[in-house]
Amino acid sequence: MSQPVDTDKVFSALADGNRRKIIELLHNKEASIIELAEFFPISFQALSKHVNILESAQILNKEKKGKYRVLSLNQKALQTSMEWISYYSNFWNESFDKLNGIIGESKTDGAPE
Repeated sequence: MSQPVDTDKVFSALADGNRRKIIELLHNKEASIIELAEFFPISFQALSKHVNILESAQILNKEKKGKYRVLSLNQKALQTSMEWISYYSNFWNESFDKLNGIIGESKTDGAPE
């Protein structure tokens, strides 16, 4: 049984540029850490730590295939976070629309600009 996604861990994991690049690289296809390493100017050990953080946040899945561990994205972890962002994005968009309406009304009431 899978654990619920911890949104705090997801946002923390996404805060690092190297981890976001890992996600970008895995967006279209799975890859091993060795395959990912060629895209990073950091040590293999540092890359492994980034992968472990993403895995801990449930953003990545690791599966053993032959002698390699293959990484793939867990879309559910990212989807849960996007739903959170979308909810607040809608809230702020609606608030700004209301504010624009109020500003527009005050301008038509003869108030100085």
